[in-house]
Amino acid sequence: MTIRILRWLPLSLLLLVCWTPTAQAQDSIDFNEAENMFSYNVVELRDQLKFGLRVAFPEQEAFVNEVVAKVDSGELSRAMVNVVFVWARKRNPRIPFPYFETVMRLLAEKRGVTFTSGA
Repeated sequence: MTIRILRWLPLSLLLLVCWTPTAQAQDSIDFNEAENMFSYNVVELRDQLKFGLRVAFPEQEAFVNEVVAKVDSGELSRAMVNVVFVWARKRNPRIPFPYFETVMRLLAEKRGVTFTSGA
């Protein structure tokens, strides 16, 4: 009896170790992840957006400066900007800025905030 158990033990351990649940939502956003970034603000928002979104053109930099100004004035929350920042970087790590700009404009418009630069 123990020989039978020992024969199947390695296979059962292998199956147990290799089996992992694979059901995950695609492009899931963990809002806590972005909100927790707020508590670790060791980098200025302007630098976070400029380098994290790979800003390459003056128009993009103008939009980032306007977002920072809206956060500083209290029109937009930094947590919301962080959520969009994280989502854009997950959406396209190589070129995240267009995704960030589009979603920021949409969310800001819903809150009655308009941007004067670009688009």
